[in-house]
Amino acid sequence: MEISEYKEIFKAESEEHLQQLNEALLGLEQNPNDMEYINDMFRSAHTLKGMSATMGFNTIAELTHEMENIMDMIRKSQISLTEKIIEIQFECLDTLEMLVENIDDPDSVDVTTLQCKLQSVMVPSSTAQDTVAVPPPANKLIPDLPIGVDAEVPANHSTNIKEILPCKEVMNKEIKFTQEELAEIQHARSNDQGTFILKVFLDESCVLKGIRSSMVLMNLSKMGKIIKTKPSEKDLEEEKFDFSFVVVVATSENMGSIQQKIENISEIKKVELISLSSLEKTTDEHAEDDTKEKSIDQTSKSTVQQKKNDPVKTGQSIRVSIERLDNLMNLVGELVINKIRLNQLSTDIKSKDLEEALGTLDRLTNEIQTEVMESRMVPIDQIFSRFPRMVRDLAKSEGKQIDLVIEGKEIELDRTVLDEIGDPLVHILRNAVDHGVESPQERTKAGKSPEGLVRLAASRQRNTVLIEVQDDGKGIDPEKLRNAVVKKGLMSKEEVSKLSDEEAINLIFLPGFSTNSVITDISGRGVGMDAAKTKIESLGGNVSVRSVLGEGSIVTLQLPLTIAIIQSLMIRTAGETYAIPLNNVVRDLGIRSQDIKTIKGQEVILLRGEVLPLIRLNSLLDCPAEVQKKEKLIVVVVEKMGNHFGFVVDELLGQQEVIIKSLDSKVLRSVKGFAGATILGNGTVCLILDIGTLV
Repeated sequence: MEISEYKEIFKAESEEHLQQLNEALLGLEQNPNDMEYINDMFRSAHTLKGMSATMGFNTIAELTHEMENIMDMIRKSQISLTEKIIEIQFECLDTLEMLVENIDDPDSVDVTTLQCKLQSVMVPSSTAQDTVAVPPPANKLIPDLPIGVDAEVPANHSTNIKEILPCKEVMNKEIKFTQEELAEIQHARSNDQGTFILKVFLDESCVLKGIRSSMVLMNLSKMGKIIKTKPSEKDLEEEKFDFSFVVVVATSENMGSIQQKIENISEIKKVELISLSSLEKTTDEHAEDDTKEKSIDQTSKSTVQQKKNDPVKTGQSIRVSIERLDNLMNLVGELVINKIRLNQLSTDIKSKDLEEALGTLDRLTNEIQTEVMESRMVPIDQIFSRFPRMVRDLAKSEGKQIDLVIEGKEIELDRTVLDEIGDPLVHILRNAVDHGVESPQERTKAGKSPEGLVRLAASRQRNTVLIEVQDDGKGIDPEKLRNAVVKKGLMSKEEVSKLSDEEAINLIFLPGFSTNSVITDISGRGVGMDAAKTKIESLGGNVSVRSVLGEGSIVTLQLPLTIAIIQSLMIRTAGETYAIPLNNVVRDLGIRSQDIKTIKGQEVILLRGEVLPLIRLNSLLDCPAEVQKKEKLIVVVVEKMGNHFGFVVDELLGQQEVIIKSLDSKVLRSVKGFAGATILGNGTVCLILDIGTLV
């Protein structure tokens, strides 16, 4: 297969590794003494380097290699972790993201200046040149090492190497370990990890040996840490080996699991492995067992045979494009529509056998629908994980101190909804950092902690997901908003004077509205909150804001779990059938026509002490009204951004699950008031009302 066929897979996996690097670097910035973050970064960078080198993306491979070198030097205490290094590593991540995005045109991204910066910080301090990551005492390091493994130890070492480490071939070839590699083996032991030597045999028919070896190393790096390869990783990448190679890896996995995962890779003929700990013997024991010695191959096979009965848990998954899931969802939608049609026909035919068959079909269709819906659900963390870095950079540019708290990352949403809410959340978070949280000096004067809090939380409520963005900043001043909207000519003084504080706060959603006098890269152009509101409402959700002056604000997003299949209230008006998403419906009620009052030309009714505006749906949709006036009217109460409206309709047809078909036509797409259409059981088309743009 051509390398180009792997590009999409490479980009998807690279984005995952870059996100892991990003999260680890953010953690390291907050906890500079926690070397586990360095180890996480090292593993991700190492895997990304191997993948890019295999694919021939040398610029990415070189850049990750230099990042890896810096992290390795920090891990070995050869250089100290500084703020400058953190900033350069963040710059590396941004550059790598651009390189992955522009994978077909790597020359469009200049990395020369960045490489010079990386080289400038890789200067070992004079006091830490010879230290290692885990420096154990010299008299303890060597005796703990496995018998049968040669080590490159300084000549002035006082231990008698020949007595403790008799020369012997491992995997039929001599493997020599440097002092640093020996320290890594020792470190693995201290963390209760096993160290294994694997000999991997490729099929003689294998053409791309470099790719296969890279896949082996990538899988092993996910299980633990690769200490050594023979031949070197560079030689493996350049295919400078026959059809076998040796890898030494430290991992918590058992032998059976390691062997199974590697042998599952295509064109891997077999894998022989042995634990270094199984080779550990004293010199006397080694002499006694000399006559009974078996080859490593035999020992490996017998050891693995004993483990065959051990339960091995493997996570099997495949990557499926969102387009394919959309197509599958469309097919399920057609199936559901035809199921409804068949159910209606069965009521006319009245056949018991047909009813039984349709009962089974109904159950199977529901199960298929549930499975497809579940396959589209992904954790909201896929979006949330982007924001710590963004908030960190914004706070730094604004000279503010921000503590970002994220909750509910495990909540799941439909992939289509998730893809659409990223930009609105960016606008809202930017607004919280720029407008909400004050500077450290202002917060200190107000008796607050210099560090501001921004909380991003997701929670599940029935068939909806709530996302809250909360800050403990200065809050929103309703009077300031009233003055700003008048100054911009969006409303008159008389109009704003009638607004309650709650209504005045909602002015931030007006198109082109902003209270920032200075336009910056963060905010001030008046498009953020309006764009966020428009996008959320187009998904069938809504946005609300609560704020207390001096204490902070909360922006709440209410989102449907999915926009592919929704529960709707079916209504009829002027002879036409429409669907109202159940998320927008508060209740339905019957009223008498004589109870309707008029205030400034608007029909209203008093409901539980509150004034409820009434809207004749047939008039709103420009449908012909009935000549005969009814004494009793049916009203469907709907909600938009906390405000209630009553739609006067002719008939309620009950609740129904409907499949949303988007209005792809350019003409229909520009028509406000409709979220899409669906096909009813009788084959007719029914429009789905979009409450957000209808009223």
